[in-house]
Amino acid sequence: MVKPTTLSLFETEMQDQLAAARDALTEAERRGEPLLVQAAAAHLESLADLARRNGLLIDAPAEPLAAPAT
Repeated sequence: MVKPTTLSLFETEMQDQLAAARDALTEAERRGEPLLVQAAAAHLESLADLARRNGLLIDAPAEPLAAPAT
């Protein structure tokens, strides 16, 4: 069984990681670089999936992000 303090630490770390991934995606979109946008979106999706699989409620998209317009 996972200790509540461990879960809390995991939740905090995941929220920090998700926030950083969202910032990276925003910056990639601002730069208008499709490969960076794709990589940042994939990273955010992976983190969101990991959080969901571990029972965390997050405000990241459940659906894959749309491909950037070219």
